[in-house]
Amino acid sequence: MTYQTRTHEFGAIRFCAPAATDQYSGYVWIETERGYASRERRQICHGGGFLGDTVTATAGEVKAAAQAWLRQRRAAR
Repeated sequence: MTYQTRTHEFGAIRFCAPAATDQYSGYVWIETERGYASRERRQICHGGGFLGDTVTATAGEVKAAAQAWLRQRRAAR
């Protein structure tokens, strides 16, 4: 499952949990576009950052986890 959106901070982004299934959770990753033909992929963590406890989600929870992370990131700024 993936979730795509746009933000002012990152532009076009995609959240995914490649190892997740409907029953088992996996780490949630954010993919951002960084210039021409360049992508950055990082694990997201609780609190809206990239350091700390890593966010995990099942395939069906990726969108909710991504939206919660974005809310936490905006609140922390």
